[in-house]
Amino acid sequence: MTVEMNALLATYDLDGANQARLQKASKMVMALLPEVLDHFYDRVGREPEMAAFFKSDKMLERAKGEQLKHWSRLFSGEYCEDYQSSARNIGQVHTRIGLPFSFFNAGYAHANAQIQALILKRQTGGLFRRASETHILLGILSRAMALDIQLIFDAHAEAVQEEQNRGFRYMTEAIEALAAQDLSHDIPSPENSDLPEQFNGIRESFNAAIGALRQVISGIRTSAQQLDSGALEVSQASQDLSQRTESQAATLEQTAAAVEEITVSMRSSAEATQQTSGAVDTTRQRAEEGSVVVRNAVEKMNEIADSSAQISKIISVIDDISFQTNLLALNAGVEAARAGESGRGFAVVASEVRNLAQRTADSAGEIKELIDISTKHVESGVELVGNAGEMLESIVNHINEAADLTQQVASSADQQSTAFGEINIGVSQLDSVTQQNAAMVEQSTAALMEMRNEASTLSGLVSVFQLGSGSQSGGFEGAQDAAFRNVG
Repeated sequence: MTVEMNALLATYDLDGANQARLQKASKMVMALLPEVLDHFYDRVGREPEMAAFFKSDKMLERAKGEQLKHWSRLFSGEYCEDYQSSARNIGQVHTRIGLPFSFFNAGYAHANAQIQALILKRQTGGLFRRASETHILLGILSRAMALDIQLIFDAHAEAVQEEQNRGFRYMTEAIEALAAQDLSHDIPSPENSDLPEQFNGIRESFNAAIGALRQVISGIRTSAQQLDSGALEVSQASQDLSQRTESQAATLEQTAAAVEEITVSMRSSAEATQQTSGAVDTTRQRAEEGSVVVRNAVEKMNEIADSSAQISKIISVIDDISFQTNLLALNAGVEAARAGESGRGFAVVASEVRNLAQRTADSAGEIKELIDISTKHVESGVELVGNAGEMLESIVNHINEAADLTQQVASSADQQSTAFGEINIGVSQLDSVTQQNAAMVEQSTAALMEMRNEASTLSGLVSVFQLGSGSQSGGFEGAQDAAFRNVG
């Protein structure tokens, strides 16, 4: 017997004389135990909560037999290692099956009461001749039952503590693995380990949570990798777009400058065309004035031709007069010759008149020839001036057509100048927008690079977690399925 057990017996006043009294009364008490146990287990069978711990009558009978052996050791008063081991075993069994200690304590109270009642009923004669001895024995039996309860409770508490230690050990290992960023560690089930059944609910919840966290971390890792890859692709595309946008902006800037030059050139062309149109209008006016002058010249030439014809007629009259004068002078000479000496002076006059008439006729002929030549020249001039007039009219018509075309060209050039001005404004605005787009693309590229850095950082953070094999699938759903299987 150990020192601790001796001290405990002394505490319950079960050592020395009292221990001897119990040993002396052990046969009588053991004779009462079958009846007490029958009553004890009949009561167990009547209460559903207690009967639930015994699934069959055979199990109930086996428990009754084990209880009889234990009480026989208790009431023998020996308190040897055999009894202590039996008490520890009962406490461990109660812990394993989850029997509430209140049920056990109540059962012992009823059993103790029945033992005392049976002893009091048989107190006449023999061992129980004196009431004081009976009361002393009843006290010893009560303290023995209390000692047994304490030993069983201590074993139960020790078993509970050991179970809790085992459960907490598994939980500690799992939490330490989690703290070490190892998500592949699952708590084994009671079927596959010595984990107490009472921790199975916590185990299932923890494993389900770890499974869900494992799936989340795995998803985050995959998403971070995809995000990093996508950010890299988008960043490269943005850089390419930035370069293209910058090139486009430079091209648009050159285009804007070229359009500006074309606009200035078109504006100058429009102004030159307007000036040309004005010059053509002036030329047309000059040509029209020249046409009027030519028409006037033609009229004057026609008047000269008419005057020449009149002069020619007058010359013809003078020529006729000279011819008649010559005839008269000839007749006067003939008459003067007939008159003889008296008509000599008249003959001289007639001769002079004839000579004058002849000279007049000669002069008239010469004048007529000159007038005929002048008439021909005038007629030729009239014809040439008429042709010139027709040419001038044709020129005027062509100038009018040219003026109309020039005016159309001037109007078209002005419209084109206006259109190119609007194009220039549009290209300038497009150039400004492209410059803004280029700046925005550069900002987007910078943001994407920052996002890629953040994705790399996130990937680095989640990469330290150990997910174990098969972590890409199953996850939380797998943990739940396992939990439900374990519960079933």
